[in-house]
Amino acid sequence: MKDLRFYGLTILGLVVFPFAIHPIGGYAGLATQILITSIASMGFNLLLGYTGILSYGQAMFYGLAGYVALLAISRFFPDHANFWVALILAVAFATLVAVVVGALVVRLYGIYFALLTVAFAQMFYFVVFKWTDLTGGDDGLQGVTAPAVPFGFGSVDLTTPFPSVDLGPFGNLSDVHYWYAFAAIVTFATIVFFRTLVRSQFGEVLGAIRENEERSTFVGFDISRYKLAAFVIAGALTGLSGALRALYETSIAPDALTVDASGDFVIYTVIGGVRTIFGPLLGTGLIMYLQNVVSGKTDYWRLIEGIIFVAVIVFLPGGILGTFKRKTKASREILTGSLRTAPPDATPVTNETQT
Repeated sequence: MKDLRFYGLTILGLVVFPFAIHPIGGYAGLATQILITSIASMGFNLLLGYTGILSYGQAMFYGLAGYVALLAISRFFPDHANFWVALILAVAFATLVAVVVGALVVRLYGIYFALLTVAFAQMFYFVVFKWTDLTGGDDGLQGVTAPAVPFGFGSVDLTTPFPSVDLGPFGNLSDVHYWYAFAAIVTFATIVFFRTLVRSQFGEVLGAIRENEERSTFVGFDISRYKLAAFVIAGALTGLSGALRALYETSIAPDALTVDASGDFVIYTVIGGVRTIFGPLLGTGLIMYLQNVVSGKTDYWRLIEGIIFVAVIVFLPGGILGTFKRKTKASREILTGSLRTAPPDATPVTNETQT
């Protein structure tokens, strides 16, 4: 019953999200971008929040997958372009890169792990930037329209809008395209996968590694293997996000592989809340709202972003949802403890009994 309620509320939230942000200046296209990018944030959360390792090179998977997806359509199979083939190739390539890079870095700890992931990300950025004949160099790949998505009953053009229905202050149903529905389905599937993963024995082992690697080794766990598995899964999810983002925007540039892009995933996750399911989605939505909506109203939006990040680090070290979840759990434990220690026939204290 609890799981059904969780998934039911998740579906409801995904359905109303593009309309709920309309009164505050948001739009359906931004909602689509937020969902797609949050998949990468969830992948990063698996590393930082549940495994306790900081990768500062996640943009390499994000950017490489985006390039592979668009190249599959425009260069590799231009006469037989297929959405699913492009997406699968992109995710597979990102996963392969994660296996190779992960095998080299998972035995390192702390700052050395983070620095080596940065080095690999910079290496791939240099390759993409300089391989002009294939990647377009500084200009990247532009105007590569994704083909319709083939299903068993036919093909669906994701750029098609929904029928026009006036929703008053929440906009119009036609503002939402099929791209949002597709992104919502993929995001929901990712949430189901992620929640199942972190609640499994594998997730428990990752938690043990996060708390004490040495003790986990003594117990008998091969921590390098578990860290590699987490790194590969995070790379695959980040690659999925990057491929979808490139297919949605029909373009990609080398900026997608920069250290700044990797830093965005750190900010999204930390602000929203590590070790939470929806924290990365909240953080991604909040910062992308600042970048796309608030930036058009004030030149100080970067200052606002910095203030939010500093405030979360200082006052909400677990992130917005992480701190809320912790305080709620503590309050519940205190209330439960008080009820257990109270005598069965205890008379509630009221103003009358005090007088």
